[in-house]
Amino acid sequence: MVRQDMASYIPLCVAAVFATLPAARMAAAQADDDCSRNLASCDLQERKTHLRAQIWSGACDPSQWDALPRAGYPIERVDGSPKIKVGPRAPVHFLNGVCEAHRPDGDVDHGLHELEKAMTVGLLPSQRNAAALFEGLLHCRKLAQLEDRYQGELTTRLAPREAFCMHRGMAKASFTRVRWEGLEMSYDTSDFSLTGHAESMAQCYADYLHGGYDATCGIVSSPSPAAIDAAAQAVSSDILADYFGTATEDAPPGDRAIPPLKAMLARKIEMADSSLQASAALLDGLVKKKDLLVGSYEGMASMFCLPGSETTGLCSGPLPSAVARLHEGYERAVLRSQTILDFVDRWVSGLYEYQGKDVRVELQSSHDGLRDMLARAEAPAVPNEMTLLQKIELMKRDMALLADRSTVESDTLKRQCSIYFCEIRNRNRTFFTNACNQIDAIAGRPLKDVNKLCAADVAETVVSGAQTAAALCASVGLPAAYVSNTAMTARAVDACMSEFHP
Repeated sequence: MVRQDMASYIPLCVAAVFATLPAARMAAAQADDDCSRNLASCDLQERKTHLRAQIWSGACDPSQWDALPRAGYPIERVDGSPKIKVGPRAPVHFLNGVCEAHRPDGDVDHGLHELEKAMTVGLLPSQRNAAALFEGLLHCRKLAQLEDRYQGELTTRLAPREAFCMHRGMAKASFTRVRWEGLEMSYDTSDFSLTGHAESMAQCYADYLHGGYDATCGIVSSPSPAAIDAAAQAVSSDILADYFGTATEDAPPGDRAIPPLKAMLARKIEMADSSLQASAALLDGLVKKKDLLVGSYEGMASMFCLPGSETTGLCSGPLPSAVARLHEGYERAVLRSQTILDFVDRWVSGLYEYQGKDVRVELQSSHDGLRDMLARAEAPAVPNEMTLLQKIELMKRDMALLADRSTVESDTLKRQCSIYFCEIRNRNRTFFTNACNQIDAIAGRPLKDVNKLCAADVAETVVSGAQTAAALCASVGLPAAYVSNTAMTARAVDACMSEFHP
């Protein structure tokens, strides 16, 4: 029974094995033709490049590369959809540039951009040579577009000329990078071939890359030594024939029977005569300009010197007369000022009386005005009346004035000193210090360097000459406790002001 079952089972197993053999052969064949599994079957190899017409049959968009055949390009499935596997066997930028280069209406600028970018992302050697070739051909196509658009303006307009010369130089550089011994290219269509590309390159050289455009693009090409010798020989022959040819055979028809050298001298004489006539016309113009200049000078001179004044040696025109009047007025003003200054000098010295009036009356008036100023200084709480800086400045001036007057009352000076040492220096030491640290608008230095009443040491508070405020106030009886560098309390300040200003 078991033997019978086995006998019936064996043929079925053998049949199943033989049935799977064709499917296995088909899968193996597909694996050999799949670029993702067998890189040797890919279209893009290190030593050859195979291009399919499908690449440029549609828009040059990266999305269409997913539809390329698996036999030539690595395709993988992502989320159930075929996607090209970007890499050396499927360089997207290279495919974009190849598409634009082979389409009749391809975008030249986009193709150049894609091929230049492809050269930076790592191409295989064969595709690198192909990219350089297609880049050069696209530059040639751009040259043709510029020539059709601008035509004769290429040599007159700066922007078109610079664009033309740039693409011309880039085309030469691209073709130079092509290593033809490593470039093997094939197509699945008869519309393109490597031979056709070589012929297009040769036509580009014949149309745009030859030396005829070197001068347009500012390229200096040196002539060959043979061309230099031929040009020199031709020029020297022409010069010798012009100057030393025979009088009858080599002379021009108009100078028949006249030696060439003599004809040349005659022409030089004619040129000299024409130059002389032009010089005479120029001299006449200069004479006219001279007459205008003399007339202008005489018109201006009449404002300074009248006719006939040259004999007297003095100019008495309108301007000198006006200046003389101003000078006389200035002399009178100087004399009057000198008289006033002399009067002031005598008045200050107490030696002058006018119509029985003693100048001490005027001094008393000034003294009363000083008392009024002291009264205002004693009321610092009045708003917007006087700043602390103004008080310090006025205090220095008044102390100097009181120190120089022998008739001043000691009580007045003592009250003045109490205001300075008690109210100004010690009422608020922070305000006093900040005020003295300000920059003087005229001197451009801190106020403490300009007004010595801002000195931190009372021994340096100079008010006049070597006279200090400390010595002056001590001499009139101000207590030493107030004339001190020691800070006073608010109560001491109030006591000081109450004592001298009841």
